Amino acid sequence: MDSQDVCQALGITKRTLQSYREKGIIPFSRVGGKFFYRESDMAAFLESKTKRREV
Repeated sequence: MDSQDVCQALGITKRTLQSYREKGIIPFSRVGGKFFYRESDMAAFLESKTKRREV
């Protein structure tokens, strides 16, 4: 996934995504000047932010 895909999937801005990279919140790869992200890492990030309903 590229930065635009991640921003759309997470509903965040490019600046927020940059902040997540700088803080090490989301793993990424950089090829040339472009950033890429694994779908599995995005799924794990979303899972870690999901609040479970206690029954």
